[in-house]
Amino acid sequence: MSVAYPLTLKKLIETLALLPGLGEKSATRLSLYLLSRPDLCETLGELIKELPYKVKLCKFCRNLSEEEICPICRDESRDSNFLCIVENPVNLFHIENTGIYRGYYWVLHYLMSPKDGIGPKELGLDHLLFLIQNRNIKEVIIALSPTLAGEATAAYILEVLKDYPVKVTKIACGIPMGMELQFVDPLTLKKALSGRELLKEK
Repeated sequence: MSVAYPLTLKKLIETLALLPGLGEKSATRLSLYLLSRPDLCETLGELIKELPYKVKLCKFCRNLSEEEICPICRDESRDSNFLCIVENPVNLFHIENTGIYRGYYWVLHYLMSPKDGIGPKELGLDHLLFLIQNRNIKEVIIALSPTLAGEATAAYILEVLKDYPVKVTKIACGIPMGMELQFVDPLTLKKALSGRELLKEK
């Protein structure tokens, strides 16, 4: 006769296994560890419960924030001539931590992927165009991972911006094709930002 985990533990394993990068083995290991740490279970439970209510998207850049406007968008010392488009908050923080960029950001949250049902509509570029017009942006920097989805999204954004009086650049390709931006080392990323490629003049 086979022996099964208690129902609650089994459900936790199955739920954790749904998370990206976690298979059944990793989920089982985590669940058993959590079982030995009731204090950690309590803290995690409270944080997970609060997460969707306390962390929202900044009304300007769509970065993660506990306020209506994130600290970066509230920072008036930043260079308002520049707007850097990134795929997700992880990449925003990665660029921010290089210390080389002092402009503002705009977070896509998605890359174009027809097979996943993500097309132009899902990118929400109307809001991006509103920001460009109302913030007097002079240069848009496309800082997307050099994957097929990233290149397709960059090409689409360039097409959308063709009639707008902004310079459009793309981070330089010292970053290997196919590599996600969050895994690029800070020095390579600094060089890519400094030597960005011109896609469109104003």
